[in-house]
Amino acid sequence: MTNPTERAIFLQAIEEDNPDERQAYLDSACGSDAALRKTMEELIAAHDQPAALLDHPIGANRSLPSFAAPAPAELVDHIGMQIGTYTLREQIGEGGFGLVFVAEQESPVRRRVALKIVKPGVGSKEVIARFEAERQAVALMNHPNIAQVFDAGVTADYRPYFVMELVRGLPITEFCDEKQMDVRERLNLMIDVCSAVHHAHQKGVIHRDIKPSNVMVTLHDDRAVAKVIDFGVAKALDQKLTDKTVYTRFFSMIGTPLYMSPEQAEMSSLDVDTRSDIYSLGVLMYELLVGATPFDRGRLDSAGLDEMRRIIREEEPPRPSTRLSTLTAERIRSLGLQNHGAGASQSRSLSSDLRGDLDWIVMKALEKDRTRRYDSAASLANDIRHYLNGEPVTARPPSKFYQFQKFARRNRVVIGTATLVGCTLVLGTAASLWQMSEAIHERNAKDEALRDAMIAKTEAIAAKQKVERFAEGLTVANELVASGQTHANSGQWKEAARDFDAAVEIQPSYDLPRVQRAQLFSRLRLWPEAAQDYAIALDTGARTFQPQWWGVPALFLYQGYTQEYRQLAEQYQTQLLNEPERPHWLLIRGLAASDTTESSIDRKAISDLAHVWLWQREFEPPRRENRSRSSDDPRKRDYLGRLPPTEDSPLSVCQYSTGLAELRTGEYESAAELLLDAASDHRWPANYIVDSPLALAYHHQGNSELARQTLDRASQNLKKQLEKLQRPSQMARSSPWFDLIEALLLHEEACRTITGTQSTLRPQLDQLRQASLKLIEQG
Repeated sequence: MTNPTERAIFLQAIEEDNPDERQAYLDSACGSDAALRKTMEELIAAHDQPAALLDHPIGANRSLPSFAAPAPAELVDHIGMQIGTYTLREQIGEGGFGLVFVAEQESPVRRRVALKIVKPGVGSKEVIARFEAERQAVALMNHPNIAQVFDAGVTADYRPYFVMELVRGLPITEFCDEKQMDVRERLNLMIDVCSAVHHAHQKGVIHRDIKPSNVMVTLHDDRAVAKVIDFGVAKALDQKLTDKTVYTRFFSMIGTPLYMSPEQAEMSSLDVDTRSDIYSLGVLMYELLVGATPFDRGRLDSAGLDEMRRIIREEEPPRPSTRLSTLTAERIRSLGLQNHGAGASQSRSLSSDLRGDLDWIVMKALEKDRTRRYDSAASLANDIRHYLNGEPVTARPPSKFYQFQKFARRNRVVIGTATLVGCTLVLGTAASLWQMSEAIHERNAKDEALRDAMIAKTEAIAAKQKVERFAEGLTVANELVASGQTHANSGQWKEAARDFDAAVEIQPSYDLPRVQRAQLFSRLRLWPEAAQDYAIALDTGARTFQPQWWGVPALFLYQGYTQEYRQLAEQYQTQLLNEPERPHWLLIRGLAASDTTESSIDRKAISDLAHVWLWQREFEPPRRENRSRSSDDPRKRDYLGRLPPTEDSPLSVCQYSTGLAELRTGEYESAAELLLDAASDHRWPANYIVDSPLALAYHHQGNSELARQTLDRASQNLKKQLEKLQRPSQMARSSPWFDLIEALLLHEEACRTITGTQSTLRPQLDQLRQASLKLIEQG
């Protein structure tokens, strides 16, 4: 392939994932050259089928079958397929390497989601790596205008997938045209898109393919909400998104030419940074305002690769107000400006709206020299807000006349009155005094502007350095957290603690390292250290509705963090009362762990809710088709302590949780019955937890003798459990750590209430702590 043109066409064609787009590109690049077209098709087919190329090299024997139509991969019927807790229902999208489905999630939340999965038969290392990069790029985001990622994993046939928010909407240009939105409404949507892109940049991710089909708009309560999707060609800044290698081919373009920045089209050693997305946002804003892209779609489609790249890199597009003059009246009406009249009058009216500030804003975003564009998506959004509020924009030279003009528009009455008075005074003022005043004013304004510019430059440099240091520290911290989790899962406690300590030291205000270290300490029964890390993470705004926070309320109470317990309990109660149809047994246990009456906790409502869930659990069990009763039954794994309880918790756990809630509301007889039912399930490895609350129920009923006997049994069982946990082999095989901390908390309460003394388990707890510290020190 010695011809440079052939090389360029081939490398660009294999980057087109969609077969229709690839064929359209070949039509425009090869034109009427049949020989060139045939060669390209053979090269592409050989690229897709490397084995066939080894057996039959291209050009070796023209009588062999053409590679232009490779044999299709084995078809897989995805509809109805079960992937983890997701059932595929309908296909809604397809790319070169991925399929997108509407899926139904059964647990722990019932909802419809979008599930993206690698196609069967295309799982090359590059394809899987790019898919992995998109999956991790989206997972970094947490913004209302970016489709949220919920889950990720690998199927049984080793195809990666990830699950994200299901966005039902239209591309932003189609939505605005269909709703006939006016200029102000379109600009408000553009501000939301800029905010989402700025969030991605702060997370260290460049989208690199911003276009209308990747910005979907849907209605939430009759309000238009934009969602940025498809980070399939996203590039990480200062951090590694995937351990797999993605090799972007030499001399190739990534992105969509109509929305591609000049540096993307350059295909040189110049690195692409966030300002490339600013250019694409400018193209999107241009299309929203005018109804067409800066460069004509037909012209780019008919141009060859080199000519297309030259147009993007060198030609200046017309301003939006100028381009508008070439549109038809029908297109202008679709822009939502039908109230301006018809025909040429519409075009003149809309052109007048665009001329000036909007022209300057769009053209600044479309600068060929990226150093002259907006430095961030937030700056672009701010300038749009300035335009909407009638304030000066930064996209044009800030002359005195321009600033006065904007001020005059906002204050017509005041300016008119001041002008009349000023004119009267000026007539009586000597020319020499006026000239001197103007000279002093101009000199002071220049000095002030120079000082402001120097201060702004200094602040910008300091802010940039701060962001860079934070992003670098965040990347290192995440890598250390991942390493610590790997070591913890393999029982390498010393190495895990070292990695988590380093991550916390690098980013002390980042909650993820503290939560993961707290999980390690909890697993090793180092309660003070775990409680301290959880408390700091809660103070930094960590999300507490995740499994890592199960059992933390009891831990806070056991270690004396009463204020943190109240804060967490209020969040748990809000979640329970807002989602009464979804059982949360561990939240019930967290709210019932305290023996004092919290004014903010409605214990009666919590107890009633637990009773409803228990009734549904006993008499209306959820249907499960093809439910195996073998040793792989998830509920049996719950008994072994290898999986945390979910809404499908064993009946004994549900009875225990409801009995504990009854105990806190003073229903002691009902509490005792439920706790006895829970204790009768000998498959539950943590049934020793039932003895202490059962003793409290007997005591409050007036049966002191039975209460003391039950408390003695609780003490003996807990001593055995603590002695067993001192063996390293039991560290990762016991029931979840929060069962033990809850049992210890309830045992202390029972000892104070029934005997008036402290718990007698302190020697065993000290021995267990020493054994855990030894594990961390010696590895």
